[in-house]
Amino acid sequence: MNASGFFYKTKGFFKEIARSEIVVQAVLVGLISGILVILFKESISWLFDFIQLKIGVFPFSYRLFLFPIITTLGGLVAGILVFKIAPETRGSGIPYVKLTLARIGRGTRLRSIAVKFFAGVAGIGTGLSLGREGPSVQLGAGSGALVAKIFRMKGTNQDKLIASGAGAAIAATFNAPIAGAIFVLEELIQKFSPALLFSVLVSTVSAAGIARYFLGDNPSFVIPQLSFFVRIEDIWVFILLGVVSGVVGVCFCKMIFFNITLFEKMTVIPQWAKPAVAGFFVGVFGLFLPYILGSGNLAVDMLLAGKFGFLLILLIFVGKFVATPFCFASGAAGGIFLPTLMLGAFLGYFLSSLCIFCGIDLNPAVFALVGMGAFLSAVARTPITAVVMVFEMTGDYNHILPIMLSVAISDLVAEKLGSSPIYTSLIFRQGPKSREAAILSEVRVEKIMSREVEQFSHSMSIENAFEIMQKTHHGAYPVVSDMRKLVGIITFDDIEDAFLQGISHDENVEKIMNPNPVTVYPDEDIYRASYLLHTTDTEWLVVEERDKRVAGIITRYDINKFLEEKTP
Repeated sequence: MNASGFFYKTKGFFKEIARSEIVVQAVLVGLISGILVILFKESISWLFDFIQLKIGVFPFSYRLFLFPIITTLGGLVAGILVFKIAPETRGSGIPYVKLTLARIGRGTRLRSIAVKFFAGVAGIGTGLSLGREGPSVQLGAGSGALVAKIFRMKGTNQDKLIASGAGAAIAATFNAPIAGAIFVLEELIQKFSPALLFSVLVSTVSAAGIARYFLGDNPSFVIPQLSFFVRIEDIWVFILLGVVSGVVGVCFCKMIFFNITLFEKMTVIPQWAKPAVAGFFVGVFGLFLPYILGSGNLAVDMLLAGKFGFLLILLIFVGKFVATPFCFASGAAGGIFLPTLMLGAFLGYFLSSLCIFCGIDLNPAVFALVGMGAFLSAVARTPITAVVMVFEMTGDYNHILPIMLSVAISDLVAEKLGSSPIYTSLIFRQGPKSREAAILSEVRVEKIMSREVEQFSHSMSIENAFEIMQKTHHGAYPVVSDMRKLVGIITFDDIEDAFLQGISHDENVEKIMNPNPVTVYPDEDIYRASYLLHTTDTEWLVVEERDKRVAGIITRYDINKFLEEKTP
């Protein structure tokens, strides 16, 4: 191709982009999300500082009564706004956005923007031990829904803008546009989508740009100058940090669900009043340990500046570890993302301080930052987002290798301990649900699954498997070991691919099967099965018993047929 031909093709390409509405829409989503996040952040900071300043002039004996009253009222206002006007704004907001994008939850309503904003300010601003990033994500998603409504977009195009708004909120919150884009792909969509990537990138850059314009080119935390260079003999400490973060992160997830169950058992207390209960308790404990209040940004800044002693670091960690799950489980509008980063920072700093006490020369600030990524990875199970976010916050490439190492190890430990991603797990405790989702939640998988399932031995030849498939015409077949335990799944497409690749027909199916089938248990509800089918983009799930034996198969067709019968 000559130069002129290349020029005209390039010119035509950019003209097509210029004519495309998606650019304008993505920029609008980014700008609106960025402005909302800025206002949300500044409102919370102003209210929190105002209360602390005014309450500080009173003697401690007065504060002992006044501050718990303030935090209780903050929780009460948040609870009334959430449960009386827009119940979908309870908690983090990230699980609800995931439900919306999976199209098995209620759609994003515009009123949720206002409710999430003011409920979040009322709760977090008065001191509830919650983060603002979860509400920010829902605010961003609401911005995407607003722009989609203006342009009268539906379906996939609407989902693009909702996802773009969520990513833009993360970008504006942490001044990390790359992490915002990756968060959408890794957490919300859980797959790489070239069609979605363009709008997400445009929105995250726009949101980060507007945030930098008003707030300056500063990360979410005040990061000190890091002069410490990692030595090969220090690698074991980062490995240890990864292991400890994985274990403690799993315990943090269990603590969240323990508190959710605890609040569910408080049947005598109305839902709208439960955030007030959390406000009262955090108000009492916050008087003695104020660093557990709010999102935790100030506490992390002081930690990185070296202003906390060894014992105080431990006390703050334990206090935050207990307070955040309790406040979150109450249903108040607030998230766990920022508190998770805070806990990771304190854990990393504490562990490195122990090593320094033993005579090892380390920089605790470096380990605090690595701890952020490792703990986030263990809780949210988003290792790539964790690595990129810490890297963007520090802007220092020298520590990328230990960050990657600790994050990978913590994620592996969490997986081996059987911990699911927190936001995915929260989906099944998230309310309210659509009518269809409510129906699916009431029925167990075992009620509609197919029990008569052809199972292939792992040692069966590809040729024999192909012959059985031609006779039975099923879509997928579980593969089991000699002990009849599930080891994989194989489809007709797998067989065809093997033939095209020239793999011998005498080879065992074990060689071409998928060793990681998506599974559910018979006693789980169909709602969970439906969500897994949507997010993994598959047509069938293997139903397995707790001992790994195959109980049956449930398909998308089974669920749709069941819904048709229940919703004529």
